Amino acid sequence: MDDQQPKAPWARLFELATLLSLGALIFTLYSLGYLDRILGNSLTLWFFGIILTIVLLVEAFAFSGRKTDAHFWSWLTTGLGMLGTVLGFSIALAGIDVSDLQDAATLSAEIGQFLKSVSFAIDTTMIGLSAAMIMEAMNKIRDMLYGPTRSEEPVSEEE
Repeated sequence: MDDQQPKAPWARLFELATLLSLGALIFTLYSLGYLDRILGNSLTLWFFGIILTIVLLVEAFAFSGRKTDAHFWSWLTTGLGMLGTVLGFSIALAGIDVSDLQDAATLSAEIGQFLKSVSFAIDTTMIGLSAAMIMEAMNKIRDMLYGPTRSEEPVSEEE
């Protein structure tokens, strides 16, 4: 088995510290109340849970030295974020009652509801792109620590 071997004994420690700092960033966003706002919507929470699960699984496999195709998984999280964007705009546009746009009193409420739905679209984009950036950054860090990633090697038919 050709497991990745660090070029220096501190490489695994550096990799773990980087992953833990990402966890600290998520905790900081939570403590500042930002995650409460975006995760208050159950649909956004669902997207966040799926994307976070993907990131945690990919990073756990990569940290243990197993083959991971980080580019595919970062593409998938970006795609999920974009799917949330399209879904959010679709929900926002479907929720507009055109007859209420004629009355100034109800126009404000319609705009408020539209913006709330659009915020879901923007939040899912941010979650998906952030996850992709984290996985690609960790992939580059592993390249620097261990050399080219095994995920880029062709898989032989014997495996």
